[in-house]
Amino acid sequence: MSRSVVRALKLGLQTTLAAVFLTAFASIAWGQAAITKATIFKQIDKGDTLGFVVQVEGTNLTSPENPRIVLLPSTGVTNPGPPSYTPTLITMTFTASNTYVPVEVTLSYTTGLVGKSITGTECAPDVDVTKSFLVEPEDQVAKKYGHGVSKNFDVVQVSIVNTCPLPVLVPLAGISLAVTAPALHPFSLSHVTSIFSNDRTFSGPRAIFFNIVQGVATLGSAIEPFFGSGFTQGVSIVGGGFTQGAGTIWKDLSSEQLQNLTSQSFQGTEQIAASGGSLQKSVFFPRTKKKPNAQLTTWSKARDKGEKVSDPITMKVIPVLTVGEK
Repeated sequence: MSRSVVRALKLGLQTTLAAVFLTAFASIAWGQAAITKATIFKQIDKGDTLGFVVQVEGTNLTSPENPRIVLLPSTGVTNPGPPSYTPTLITMTFTASNTYVPVEVTLSYTTGLVGKSITGTECAPDVDVTKSFLVEPEDQVAKKYGHGVSKNFDVVQVSIVNTCPLPVLVPLAGISLAVTAPALHPFSLSHVTSIFSNDRTFSGPRAIFFNIVQGVATLGSAIEPFFGSGFTQGVSIVGGGFTQGAGTIWKDLSSEQLQNLTSQSFQGTEQIAASGGSLQKSVFFPRTKKKPNAQLTTWSKARDKGEKVSDPITMKVIPVLTVGEK
């Protein structure tokens, strides 16, 4: 074999090895998409359907391009939202039957498919978030929140425990007394506070009593020049010692009651922490003509007797899943 032939073979071998090396290096440098974990989160209960979020974790997930997400089984999967892409996380919302059991998620690239079995579903509001309700006795409500609140509202203590691995949001507007038609929703804290303030300054029994006493003292002071010294002394007693003594006996607890109302009331939206977070707040359902709601009263008495009854109150629970920019 001539030297030229040998030299040509060596050059060809070197070129082939270089090409193989460059291909391997490029594959390592550019990276292949790989899924490390695929999870489905149950989200908003819509009756016969559920809102879901699929979350795919991995590396180089956007290489060589943003993939198409395929769920298996795909039957019944509707309303897929636009995915959110990052190199390490892809999320997408969709809707399916509340009996839907996902098995696998596949990312479809122009270069091929990358699949991963789904590890399970997480955060089912009807299962992982436990809720209980207690109708507070009217006399206790009067002591804690004042006479005006106890006469105008049925107060229900809401207790929530969240065992989801995600925090959840509970909006006040999503709480309702479902046994009424139409459904009865609790009033906001600002509305309840306005009723409290009106009772404290005008319509409550303490306000009426002291307003009358103050009015009598003011009127007496205006007309006392037309009467004798005894009348003047009586007016002085009513406007001074009698008012102070009555105030000592019938103490004004409005500042403490207002503080209780502010701190213990359910806000417009409450967030409960993940994995064991809890919340215990009061909600205020309006009464009609200051009469207790019959459905709540019947339910509360039945439960006190040890009878098994369903909770009459429904509540929307929304898991909080932070996704990247779309």
